[in-house]
Amino acid sequence: MRKSRGKRKTRSPLASKYKDTILLIVENSEVAFFNQYFRDYLQTNHQITIKCEPSGSSNKCNILNFRKMENRINIALEDDGYKSVFLMLDLKTNCRHTNQNHTCLVKLKNEYQHEYKIKKELKDRFYLFVVCNEIESWFLTIDRDTNNISENHKKDLKDFLNVSSEKQIVDKMIEKLEKGTYTLNFSHNSSFEYFIKKLQEA
Repeated sequence: MRKSRGKRKTRSPLASKYKDTILLIVENSEVAFFNQYFRDYLQTNHQITIKCEPSGSSNKCNILNFRKMENRINIALEDDGYKSVFLMLDLKTNCRHTNQNHTCLVKLKNEYQHEYKIKKELKDRFYLFVVCNEIESWFLTIDRDTNNISENHKKDLKDFLNVSSEKQIVDKMIEKLEKGTYTLNFSHNSSFEYFIKKLQEA
């Protein structure tokens, strides 16, 4: 007769080393920015502790792999005891009804939020956060307002920094931000400003 495995043991949030830490799950190419620069910035200026992880391995993005993501988020909140989890989604994500990129943050969130089946008792600690338009839009706040969703901020930033790839964008931005050559201006992008606010509330 097969033995019952019993109930899975979960770690008490109070006993977890992550109880005061917010977990960010982002596109793989964005991890370096959050871990090498933004983590220290948030700790120093807002006393917010974050840890950032890629959504998948190698170059595979799993943000829209709903079953895999929801399992990972439930484990992070219930077993690992994170204070909260933010799943970062670009506004330039495909709408499954029109087969075109979304142009409205609210509509995008409404389309995808319910796809992640987070346990009822954990739901208020999960945030699906929409970045307008992409992380490059946040980077470009060093130079101007980036709320215009019709602009190609990735291309603009490549031209501005004189680089040719996303990795080079991130590497050069981190270098310039750490040296103080550039300063991010949260007021130049509404989703960037809102992100800080939501982290403070989480």
